Amino acid sequence: MLRNIKDTGYPMRNKIWSLFTVNMWQLALSDIVMVATTVVSLPLHLLYRSSDGWLQWRKGGITIQSLFQAAWLAFWVSWPFINDWTWTAQVYFTLHTLALLMKMHSYAFYNGHLSETQRRLRALDSPSNASKESVYRYPTATGSRYNNRDKEGKEKGDVGALREDLAMELISPLGRATYPQNLAVWNFTDYLLCPTLCYELEYPRTEKIQWTEVIAKTLAVFGCIFLLTITSEEFILPVMIDSAARLEHVESLSETALILAESISLLLFPFMITFLLVFLVIFEYVLGAFAEITCRPPPTCSPGTTTSA
Repeated sequence: MLRNIKDTGYPMRNKIWSLFTVNMWQLALSDIVMVATTVVSLPLHLLYRSSDGWLQWRKGGITIQSLFQAAWLAFWVSWPFINDWTWTAQVYFTLHTLALLMKMHSYAFYNGHLSETQRRLRALDSPSNASKESVYRYPTATGSRYNNRDKEGKEKGDVGALREDLAMELISPLGRATYPQNLAVWNFTDYLLCPTLCYELEYPRTEKIQWTEVIAKTLAVFGCIFLLTITSEEFILPVMIDSAARLEHVESLSETALILAESISLLLFPFMITFLLVFLVIFEYVLGAFAEITCRPPPTCSPGTTTSA
């Protein structure tokens, strides 16, 4: 700190701090637009569900959704580089892009599976032409929704049992949400806010928000960002600058290898601290705060939180 005051007049270096304010409003606006474009998956799914032709999910729906996701990813990944943002903005935006892609993929493909399940259920109104293939039983956390009947012991032609299994597929594990009632903007928005990459019709909730946890995790987020910035300013950036300057004047391969080895050895510990802090701030504090503030969805709309991230 004394060395920084002597060299710069400030107690801390400010090269990385200054990067946070560059194109800040452009970054925020782009992030909002990117999040908003993920909702396109909802009208696309409604199109797959209502179609009786090649736009059905198992026919052309999967292809259309995959092409949309590929185009969406290509555009938004290239966006920070097209606008020549700072590396801090590029890292944040790219990570958020990948997270939203995984959420969008899970939403589209799980609802696509449910749409085909509903088609099979409707087809059983004419059992002679309907598929009698058994329903795959997904494991559940509670195991209380399904009767533990032996899947191999059921006869393939038991239409009543098959109809019951297909109907249960369209109901959430907690029994309070069903497909296609989940196909609404509020449900998609709630899913975006929930700290999970896997879409479900319904998530466990607690009765009230623990505001002390929200405040503590919010403060912890800023604390971790402060520590990340200090670690980068004091222990990573100087090593990178020094090694880059030394590499400009080397003439032998052995000297180049020595400089790289010295730089890597000096960066091992600060990079380990950085990775641990990044993991902590994302998976413990940011997602934990979103778990606490996530509202119980309509129709009740009573305050609640997810029980886990």
